[in-house]
Amino acid sequence: MLTIGYVRVSTDRQAEKGVSLEAQEAKIRAMATVQGSELIDVIVDGGESAKSLNRPGLQRLMAFVNGGKVQAVIVAKLDRLTRSVKDLCGLLELFEKRKVALISVAEALDTGSAAGRLVITI
Repeated sequence: MLTIGYVRVSTDRQAEKGVSLEAQEAKIRAMATVQGSELIDVIVDGGESAKSLNRPGLQRLMAFVNGGKVQAVIVAKLDRLTRSVKDLCGLLELFEKRKVALISVAEALDTGSAAGRLVITI
């Protein structure tokens, strides 16, 4: 399964509190290994707020998804992708339409499974 990772920090302070880009990437790489996925890239948004989906890295990730180039997206934690429930719903709708699973390490979530899709809707 072709997979892409996504990491984000908005401030230097976050990097000091254990959500550094390197720590997130390590979790993503470990999950890809556990899943038996081929991790083709880890996209980085450093110094970007999650208030909006208008981030360079996220736009690049969405191009991979829209282009049918990946079957899964892995994040260390959902709030690295977005902090907005509305934006998360929009991303999930896009991923489902493109048959792309969203895997979050911290939440033990995988929308590629029926159980994961149930949990995310709750």
